[in-house]
Amino acid sequence: MDPINELLPFLDLGSRLDLKAVAVSHVLSLTASPEGKNLLFTNEKLVECLVNLTGDKSEAIAKDACRALINISSDAEGAEFLLNKFPSKHDLKGIVQHCIQQILDNECPTAGLFCAILSNLSRPEHLVERVIDVIEGTEDTIHRLVTCFTMLTYNKKGSNLGYLGPIFSNLSQHHRGRQLICNRQVALLQRILPFTHHEDDVIRRGGAVGLVKNVCFDSTLHEWLLSPKVDVLPYLLLPLAGPEEFDDEDNDKLPVECQYLGPDKKREADPDVRKMLLESLAQLCATRKGREILRERGTYLILRELHKWENSDEGNPQTLVACENVVDILIRTEEEIGEDNLKTLEIPDDVKDKIEKMEN
Repeated sequence: MDPINELLPFLDLGSRLDLKAVAVSHVLSLTASPEGKNLLFTNEKLVECLVNLTGDKSEAIAKDACRALINISSDAEGAEFLLNKFPSKHDLKGIVQHCIQQILDNECPTAGLFCAILSNLSRPEHLVERVIDVIEGTEDTIHRLVTCFTMLTYNKKGSNLGYLGPIFSNLSQHHRGRQLICNRQVALLQRILPFTHHEDDVIRRGGAVGLVKNVCFDSTLHEWLLSPKVDVLPYLLLPLAGPEEFDDEDNDKLPVECQYLGPDKKREADPDVRKMLLESLAQLCATRKGREILRERGTYLILRELHKWENSDEGNPQTLVACENVVDILIRTEEEIGEDNLKTLEIPDDVKDKIEKMEN
């Protein structure tokens, strides 16, 4: 008998607790390697048992089942396997709806793990639209997920829902996801923006910044993003600001949130997050109107000090280059730039090759 099939009787919800715990722990260990995951892909019944065990009465078993599904979905092949093989079990719209239901249940002790599963399922660009389909299938789902993210005490069992941040970032890869979160009739993006400088959770913070970066890539949204209705700029500049002091004249140029920050102000510590913040600013420089707003509101002042810091032992070479890219645009006059919208420029092939070599 196939050793994988031998595990099936012990992975049933009604199995003896001790045997079930050992069996699911063994499956979890299998999912830690590519070879082990490939074995599971050939056995839909076993993976179905894992999905069922995420609802086990034993919290330890439920968590191990969730962790196994996190491992399975951690690459695109595994994520697609779960989306394809579990389209409709238990009156659910598949694995995505199952994850959403557990996340929205404020009594679910494994809700945070379900956030990680859904984050994995929505990460591959070719799969994200299937996740969007399910979210759009219920009118208030995206609103409720944003509430889960922004209300830090939402889950009564203390489960950390920080991985909702990367989920929102993943959704915004696609124009439908951006439309969902940037709905101008409801302030969903505005509720997420304060988490770009959330100190206690880099996953939550990085997800919020990733969302903003993806939204900034859409130049049709720039005017709205920079308007008083959203006012995205302070949320990008504040994490990049340090304890440096400016005179009153310079402080008056900055957004109110970035003025007189004091000696205890710390910059964003994660270089990947700083790089995403700078890439967001670079995207906002695509249009003349955006560049003018960034100049008027003291963006150069923050970046000038950031550049000095990135050049020190505390800095990061890639983030330093990203900072220089933005500064290089802001210090030029519009006559030097000569284009209203940089995104309409045709980039010569030899320049593209140089950029690609720099990125590799």
